[in-house]
Amino acid sequence: MQQRFGPAERQRAAAALRASTPVARQRLRRFVEEGGAVVTTGQQAGLFTGPLYTIYKALTAARLADTLEERLGIPVLPVFWTASEDHDWAEVDHADLSIRGHGVVRLVLPSTTDIPLPMSERVLGDGIGTVLDELRQLINTEPDASDVLTLVRAAYQPGATVAGAFSALMESLVGGLGVCMTDAADPALKQASAGVLLQALRESGEHEHLLTARSSELTGLGYGAQVGVLPGGTNVFHHGPRGRERLYRAGAGFVGHDSRCPFTLAELESLSLSEPGRLSPNVFLRPVVESAVFPTLAYVAGPGEIAYFAQLGALFPAFGMEPPVVFPRGSATLVEPEVAALASEFELAGPDLARPWHELVERLARRSVPAEVQAALEALSQATAGGYRRVVEAGVEIDAGLAAELATLRNQALATLARAERKVLQHVKRRETTAIGRLRRLRDELRPEGAPQERVLNVLPFLARHGRGLVDEIAGAMSVELHE
Repeated sequence: MQQRFGPAERQRAAAALRASTPVARQRLRRFVEEGGAVVTTGQQAGLFTGPLYTIYKALTAARLADTLEERLGIPVLPVFWTASEDHDWAEVDHADLSIRGHGVVRLVLPSTTDIPLPMSERVLGDGIGTVLDELRQLINTEPDASDVLTLVRAAYQPGATVAGAFSALMESLVGGLGVCMTDAADPALKQASAGVLLQALRESGEHEHLLTARSSELTGLGYGAQVGVLPGGTNVFHHGPRGRERLYRAGAGFVGHDSRCPFTLAELESLSLSEPGRLSPNVFLRPVVESAVFPTLAYVAGPGEIAYFAQLGALFPAFGMEPPVVFPRGSATLVEPEVAALASEFELAGPDLARPWHELVERLARRSVPAEVQAALEALSQATAGGYRRVVEAGVEIDAGLAAELATLRNQALATLARAERKVLQHVKRRETTAIGRLRRLRDELRPEGAPQERVLNVLPFLARHGRGLVDEIAGAMSVELHE
């Protein structure tokens, strides 16, 4: 890696990085002047930074870079890559906020076009003003709401791109930890990576074979392939009037998947020189591009990314590179004092809250049934079962058929008792609406929609309640352990 990245290559890499804080600028300067390595991570440009795990990835990269720098004695730069060329609007157009008194509230940014534009080209329209007003109304009573709203409004302005607004807000939150930002559509990065994309086009058939073989190997070992390998598909997208579309092999040339617009290899080579931003890598090729532009020692990945790195690892040797070490992102659950009290009250932990909502309410209702009612129901059930057992045993001496009829009556009696118990629980649930409301808040905070908190909730309400210093506290609590 160090052989591929001399002073000129490091300068080229630095041109694609943005360092807005003194600590980030100092680390970038040392990287350029002294050499070193990079720890990268990245994410799609979700509204208001998307789910919490986006922040956790950046914080893990910062902590890992610090640890590696101390261990290796060389500059190690943490870099966050905004995946601005992704074009799936439904994945980034919303933010789920946990709001006291309202539960989980989803804010949705209206689309301004039906064309599948990459987020580097999608421009925020007037709709962002409405969403910002909704955000203000939801968090305005929190102690640090003013500071949070100032940060968000500075980033999310009409005319800014979706990716640009995301990057600006991320940078304001994690830049103080030395994290440098890069954007997949940055002109310097596009120019530096043009050769990788052209090679991917020239050798697309070979790369498809490599990926298919690796995917089959993983499947044979009992692992599912995280990303499908599309027959005839290259790992390169073209950006044109119809938006971003994958290029497929077509004879000696290529064709756009949706537009069916044909291209020769010579035309794409010319395009990569004149307008390198018109070509972009897919999910398989993106890590290769990253390692080609930056001396990537490690990549901080979520569970899904770790799985597809097992597939795409086969591509790196085709480009003359070794894949980076894949390091799992830190995971956390933010438990505020009021929520901790609720968890203690209901005697529930995170895994318990993953159960279906109706099961949690049923558990609460059963706990709330008065002790004397529970005892009476249990005594009645035992007496009924025991009494019928004795009658059935005695009835056998009269007639075997009688015993079967009595057993049927026993089952009907027990079913009637079960209905009586359900009636009791229904009335308890009506009486315990306040407790059920508290239970819902507990679940919304720790296991919203039955999913891990970090995969659903956005960071902004937590910052509004506890201040921006919360980011540093989370970073400080993240443990990065390296094993020899």
